[in-house]
Amino acid sequence: MAILSTGPIENNEVSGVRPTMQVTVKIDNRDAVNQSAILIQGYNLTLTRTLYVSELITVSPDEVITRNYFANLDAYEFVFTTEGLAELQTETSVWGKNSAGQLVTAHRLVSAELLGAEEGGVTGSVNRIYVANFNSNDVSVINGVTGAVIAVIPVGVNPAGVAVNPLTNRIYVANLNSDNVSVIDGVTNTVLATVPAGDGAGGVAVNTATNAIYVANFNDNTVTVIDGLTNTVVTTIIPAGGSPFPTGIGVNSLTNTIYVAEFNSDIVTVIDGATNTVITQIPVQVNPFRLAVDPLTNRIYVSNFTSNTVSVIDGATNTVITNVPVGTTPAEPGVNISTNAIYVPNRDDDNVSVIGGLTNTVITTIPVGNNPNGAGANPLTNRIYITNQDDNTVSVIDGVTQAVISVIPVGARPFSVGINP
Repeated sequence: MAILSTGPIENNEVSGVRPTMQVTVKIDNRDAVNQSAILIQGYNLTLTRTLYVSELITVSPDEVITRNYFANLDAYEFVFTTEGLAELQTETSVWGKNSAGQLVTAHRLVSAELLGAEEGGVTGSVNRIYVANFNSNDVSVINGVTGAVIAVIPVGVNPAGVAVNPLTNRIYVANLNSDNVSVIDGVTNTVLATVPAGDGAGGVAVNTATNAIYVANFNDNTVTVIDGLTNTVVTTIIPAGGSPFPTGIGVNSLTNTIYVAEFNSDIVTVIDGATNTVITQIPVQVNPFRLAVDPLTNRIYVSNFTSNTVSVIDGATNTVITNVPVGTTPAEPGVNISTNAIYVPNRDDDNVSVIGGLTNTVITTIPVGNNPNGAGANPLTNRIYITNQDDNTVSVIDGVTQAVISVIPVGARPFSVGINP
């Protein structure tokens, strides 16, 4: 395992403008046979060292990958951990770019040992879990290290969806019966803004690459697009004709593609994030409810509420690869991108089906609380969080042992969960 770091990089404003607004990372695997894996971690350096980028990338033989990250910060640092058979043949470069996208400077990478990095554990991790409590109209904030609820944030009426942008440390909560989205500051745990959405705003997703927020509006069959910089509505998209009832939404930030589960139409609508137009619609099984996206594999997992299955969609071809049988009334799935495992709460069985992303089969079933609905995974800690609606609790699953290791009391009828790793 090789660990490299840029070290702390100062980026203070000069005449009101920061020298670097974006960081570009280029990864080159020169091995013609073997693949490597690289964990990219970016840290915002203020009075504390806060993780704001965390992405695990598999680099195929002879593959070159480029990633762009937000860097409008006073100071930052990037750390790269490389493993795999092609570790020694994998090279990384880091470049700063200004607001016009022009190269500013190359950042030298130094062995982490020379910077005094310590082995073991995840340093600088935010590790916060956000639980939307449908009946108490608030969000419980859980410290992932201690398992304690450290804040309760009042939001709108019947919060039903949560999404997190780790790059900006903003949390977005879709309030079903307020028809709006609460924007939470992850540092202060306060609501910064309330943005109007459509009728029945129940699902929400974030594109970290564009800082756009997408809201599925259940009652008026639309998707609201919000600018994360200004907290204003950019446009409204009509995802399908008739009465599709969009209930779930997810984003692949690497492809700038949005996926919408249409409950009454038995389809998933695919939206191009560049043009905000519908590309295609994919037939799935009966009553698609919620979905989750794995950007590393470009797979979309759709829970079919009445068919008791999960449809696996190939994001490259927009076709269903297979339908995986799970438990009764599957709800909101969660993907652990570091282990390629998908966790599906089954409401009427009080358990969670774990799907192996490589085989598309259920590898185990985990008992949880009463009427589980939401699932979220922290890829850095390998912990999975399941909301139990009728117990007012969150079950914490260890992704290694696939067993519940603790149960955390939260607000009334916890519905959805979002993770800031």
